[in-house]
Amino acid sequence: MKKLLFILLPIVSFGANPYLDYLMCAYNRDEKPKEAKAHCIRAVELKATPTLYSDTIRVSIVTNDLKTALNVAQKYKLDHPDTAEPYLHLYHIYSLMNNQEMALKSVEEGLKENPESKEILFFLSEEYLKRGELNKAMELVSRLAKLAPDNPLPHLLMARIYLLQDNQEKAIEHLEKSLLIRRSFEASVITLGNLYEQRKEFSKAEEVYKSALQADPTNKTALERLVNLYTLTNRVKLARETLERLIQYYPDNRAYRFQYSLILIRDKDYIRAEETLSDLYNENKENLEVSFTYGYVLELQDKKEDALRVYEELYSRYPNNDKVLERLGALYMEKGDYGKAREFIEKGLSVNPKNLTLNLMMASLLSELHQEEKALEYVEKSIQIDANNYRPYFLRAIIYDKLGKILEAEKDQKRALELNPDDPDLLNHLGYSLLLWYQSARAEEALDLIKRALEKDEENHAYLDSYGWALYYMGKYTEAYSYLLKAHEKDREDPVILEHIGDVLIKLGERAKALDYYQRALDSLKKGKKGEPNQKERLLEKLNLSP
Repeated sequence: MKKLLFILLPIVSFGANPYLDYLMCAYNRDEKPKEAKAHCIRAVELKATPTLYSDTIRVSIVTNDLKTALNVAQKYKLDHPDTAEPYLHLYHIYSLMNNQEMALKSVEEGLKENPESKEILFFLSEEYLKRGELNKAMELVSRLAKLAPDNPLPHLLMARIYLLQDNQEKAIEHLEKSLLIRRSFEASVITLGNLYEQRKEFSKAEEVYKSALQADPTNKTALERLVNLYTLTNRVKLARETLERLIQYYPDNRAYRFQYSLILIRDKDYIRAEETLSDLYNENKENLEVSFTYGYVLELQDKKEDALRVYEELYSRYPNNDKVLERLGALYMEKGDYGKAREFIEKGLSVNPKNLTLNLMMASLLSELHQEEKALEYVEKSIQIDANNYRPYFLRAIIYDKLGKILEAEKDQKRALELNPDDPDLLNHLGYSLLLWYQSARAEEALDLIKRALEKDEENHAYLDSYGWALYYMGKYTEAYSYLLKAHEKDREDPVILEHIGDVLIKLGERAKALDYYQRALDSLKKGKKGEPNQKERLLEKLNLSP
C-alpha cells in the first residue's frame, strides 16, 4: 500500500494544477516569456481570469505567436464583453498582423459594447485622428470630456483636432481649459507654449511656462522651455538664471551645465564659462562638443597656448574632424607658423573640400604669404560653395585692397554688407577703408557708417578709433582726440590707436607729446602687436629715424 501511494504521489503533485501554472505564468512572464507561455496557456484554459487572459496574450505576442494571441483575445472578449481590455488587445494584435480594418472594427465594437469606456473613447478618438476622420474624433472627444470633466486630456485632444482644422483660436481655448484643470499638464504646456512662440506671442508663452512652475517649481520641461524662450528672445540674463535653477535641482545633468556654459559665453562671462567647461572637460575629455567649446572659450580669453593643447588632444582622438582642423589651422596662423597652419588646413580640405571656413582660411593664408592670385582662387571656390555668405566677399575685398584695386574692394565690401546688413564689424571696416582710400573726401560718409557700428557696440576700441579718425579728417581735432583717448583706454598697446593720437596731437600743436605716442606705437609693433601695412616705416619717418 505504501508503494502504491508513492507511485501515485507524482500524479497528484505534478498533474494539472491551475494555481501552479498561474504562479509560473506570472513569475516568468517578463524575464522568460517562452517558459511562461505554456503555463499561461494551461492556466487560462482551466481557470481564466482577466489578468491571466492579458498575461497569456502578452507572452504570445512577445514570442511571435500571434495566432495564439488572437485566439485568446477572442475568447477573452466572449467571456468579458463588458470590459475594454479585450477589444484593445484585439486592436493591437490585428495591427501587428497589418490588418488595420479589423483593428479598427475591434475598438468600434468595443465602444458599442462599452459606450462609457473612457479607455476606448480615448483610443478610438486617437485612431480617428490618425486617419484624418476629424468629425468622428470630435464627437468621441466631446463624449470623453463629459465623462471626465476633471481630466485635461480631452481638451488637449480637442485642441489637436482644431489645429488640424487650422483653427488656432479654438485650439488655444481648449489648451487653456486643459491647463485650468492641471497647470503643469506637460503635453498642453508644450503645445500651447509652442503655439504662442510660433505666433511671436512670447510673453504669453512665458506665462504658460511660469504658471506650470507655480504648480511644480522643479518642472524640468517648463524650465527648459523658459531657457529656450529667453535665449530665442535674447534675454540672456534670464536664460542664465533659469539654467542656474535647473542645475540646482538637477546637479548631475551634464547637458544643463554645458548649456549653461554656452549662455555664459553669450553673456561674455568667459571666466565662469571656462570654470564650467573645465569641470566638464576633466570629467569626460572624449566628449567632442565639450572639448571643442572649452578650447573656444580659452581662445576668447587669449589663452591661445592652452586652447592649442586642448585642440591637439582632440586631434589625437578625432584626426579627421574638420572643425578641429579649422581651429588648429587658425591658431597656428596667429602664431605665424604658416607651415604648420597649412598642414592642418590642407588636411581639413582633404576631409571636406566644401568646408567654407577652411577654403577661406587657405585664401587668407596665401594672402599672408603674398600669393594673392592663388588666394583669390580659394575665394572663388568659397563663393561657389555659398554665394549668399558674406565672408568670401569680405575677404576678397581685403585681398583687392592689398592689390590696390580699391574700386573692386569697395564693391565687395558693400556686397558683404548687403548679405549681412548692420553687422558692426562690416560697417566699421567699410567706413575706415573709405578714410584710408579717400581721406577727407568721403569722411562724412565714413563717419555715418562708423557711427552705426558704434551704436551697436559703443565700447569697442576699434570703432572708437575709427570714429576719432573720421573726425580727424573732418578737421575736428579736439573731438577726435577725445574719441581716440577713449579707444586708448580700452586697448593701451594698439599701435594704430597710438599713432592716430600722435597725428591728432601734431594738429593740436603738441609735437613733444605726439612724438612720445609715435615711439610707443613703434615699441608696440616691436613687441609683436599687429598694426597696419607699412606702419613701421611710417612711424620711423615721423620720428626722423633710420629703419
